[in-house]
Amino acid sequence: MGKKKAAGGLGRALIKERTRSQRGLRGTDSWLHTSELNDGYDWGRLNLQSVTEQSSIDDFLATAELAGTEFVAEKLNIRFVPAEARTGLLTSEETQRINQLQEENKQFLCIPRRPYWDENTSAEVLKQSEREKFLEWRRQLVKLEEEQKLILTPFERNLDFWRQLWRVIERSDVVVQIVDSRNPLLFRCQDLERYVKEVSSHKENIILINKADLLTQEQRKSWAEFFQTEGIKVVFWSALAEGQRLAADTKRNRHLKQKCQHLVL
Repeated sequence: MGKKKAAGGLGRALIKERTRSQRGLRGTDSWLHTSELNDGYDWGRLNLQSVTEQSSIDDFLATAELAGTEFVAEKLNIRFVPAEARTGLLTSEETQRINQLQEENKQFLCIPRRPYWDENTSAEVLKQSEREKFLEWRRQLVKLEEEQKLILTPFERNLDFWRQLWRVIERSDVVVQIVDSRNPLLFRCQDLERYVKEVSSHKENIILINKADLLTQEQRKSWAEFFQTEGIKVVFWSALAEGQRLAADTKRNRHLKQKCQHLVL
């Protein structure tokens, strides 16, 4: 008699390989802003490798891992997709339809919320609640893609990144969003501002507009008035101008130091 084939061999092998590769990413310790938070996590060993896009198999395995389930591979379950179905530009009608769908479903296009917890919540219960909440959020996005035919831009799929964001917001009094002056609204996340206020109404949101040297005085004034009507504090910043100022200060200090040395001699 031949040996009995283990059930789900391929599925188990794939999950085992994925787990092994993830362990390799956690081999080094690092100090993190929230390392002082005593909530049961080893913050020096988080997997903070950003994951914004995944292949179908990686996405499937990540979902299975979050749900805490195993699977058995099916043979010959294959569907071929022609190349022309995966490429091409959107027509103006398709673009208009997608914009309308995004506006209608914008309440679902949000960042994931951290589940409620208090000092009586154990670390294991909290971890499981976070996995379930994150899985529910991802399933909602998949539902929008499949049922509403929405096209979503790449988003962060690594739960550890969101865990870090949740804890930073909880421990911060002020949350600053850095946006590009060439299109501040493209980089601004209004749902993040809402979530900050959900955590505590006493927390402050600030928009920092970088590359402000690209804006005229009138443009700065217009943006300042716009964000004031939105109830958001705004700060203009130019890394280029600041770098030039620091370089000038360094040069001036070096010159003064040389003059002092000559006087001593």
